[in-house]
Amino acid sequence: MFKWLKRILTLAFFAIFLLVGVFFAIRNPQLIQLDLVFWQTPELSVALYQLLAFACGAVVALLASSIVVTRLNQRAKRLAKRVEFQKQELDSLRKATLTNGLAKTE
Repeated sequence: MFKWLKRILTLAFFAIFLLVGVFFAIRNPQLIQLDLVFWQTPELSVALYQLLAFACGAVVALLASSIVVTRLNQRAKRLAKRVEFQKQELDSLRKATLTNGLAKTE
């Protein structure tokens, strides 16, 4: 029911973000050169450097979250195996109880 609302809000968020980026690029047309300790970057606009910084941040966040997701998937598989083993053990104990109960009644 709220799927369409979520989609509209996501689209609105990205549209606002895009408009802010375009406004930032228009308002800051000057060229800058970053002077890192051992290297100087070429002269590019402030908006382009800002875009590159956002892109680098997104890549780092994606890598960090993928490590966490991989660990969680491994843990989920390990726990699923444990649950399966415990189900088999419980079934074997139930069968043993039933056979012992039948043997005593005979």
